Amino acid sequence: MLTDFEGLEKVFSEITKTKEFKILQEDFNKSKAIYIIGNGGNMAVASHGAADITRLTDKAVYALDSQCIGTSIANDYGYDKLFTRWLEVYSSHTDVQSLVIGLSGSGNSKNVLSALDWANNRFNFKCALVSGQKSRALAPGINEVCFDSKYFHTAEILSLMMIYELVHGNGSACPTINEEIVRKWGKDTP
Repeated sequence: MLTDFEGLEKVFSEITKTKEFKILQEDFNKSKAIYIIGNGGNMAVASHGAADITRLTDKAVYALDSQCIGTSIANDYGYDKLFTRWLEVYSSHTDVQSLVIGLSGSGNSKNVLSALDWANNRFNFKCALVSGQKSRALAPGINEVCFDSKYFHTAEILSLMMIYELVHGNGSACPTINEEIVRKWGKDTP
């Protein structure tokens, strides 16, 4: 039996046509600094996305990759303040247009929502929640791109797909595997 991925490509295609996604793409295009936050599998998506956006665009992109910093903040300030405190420290030294993208399968991760609320009240931040289910606790004025997924794994895969769509919508592109082989080895694959 195959895993149910809920018709990923069709769902994704429909999401990219929404007003909410178009707002996210515009905010992404205008931002110079981007912070991506999420828990569990979404932390991995945030880290992977931050690396590739940085590599493929002219944007400075950050995710809370350090276990030392993450556990220190959680210990000292509480897990609910993990991302808010991280943003306070890492984003306080910039006045460039910034974007915080929060990833939450349920749409209700308290530490993600509180960080988005904190950032939304700063003059140079745009914020977006990317969720598997519609949030029941998102502060007013924050954009939400909701996949309306049944499963966490589907929402996480859609979130990573969205990152690459944002890269392409910004005018950048991901190289093909063969292009990377030629770049690294100077010849085409056999």
